[in-house]
Amino acid sequence: MSSREKFTQGVSLLFKTQWTALKLAVDMQWGGHDSEDKRDWLIDVIVDYFNKNGKNTDVDDLETILNQVMTDEFNTLLEDDSAYQISQDLIKIYHECIQGNYSTVDLLQSKQKSVKQNSKKAKNYEDDEDDEDSSDEYDEKSLENGENSTMESDEITSINNSTITTKLSKNKPIIDDDGFTLVTRKR
Repeated sequence: MSSREKFTQGVSLLFKTQWTALKLAVDMQWGGHDSEDKRDWLIDVIVDYFNKNGKNTDVDDLETILNQVMTDEFNTLLEDDSAYQISQDLIKIYHECIQGNYSTVDLLQSKQKSVKQNSKKAKNYEDDEDDEDSSDEYDEKSLENGENSTMESDEITSINNSTITTKLSKNKPIIDDDGFTLVTRKR
């Protein structure tokens, strides 16, 4: 892989994994449904900018470009100096890549792999939680439907089943001793 290809990979990794503002803008589609395409376009713009300016790239000019793109394309006004920090990182990666040193790009790549692995683990955990939630919902629905699989026998005997059954079968309103009407489902 050439130093230009490695630099392009570094810019892509930096934008996709390290720049929180851009990640949020893309994930939340602040730039519209084509937010990912806009991010990829920005990567190309930055790589072209470095190809034209080389070692003469100015951190302040780069910051201005990043801020302008975030404002124009993602409707996001950055107030956290993240564009300046990313600009510094881009210049560092560029200088390393032209010297044949790819350690920062490799580090970003390993971070991306670990993030992907952690997100897979988190997704599996969420899926397990969803399964548990659905079984809880089933238990609640069972109780609502009159299935008393989790009730203790003492609780069951305290209910006067014969009175409830005869009153339900007549489809008349059930009024308890306090004068409240029992609301039942239509069947």
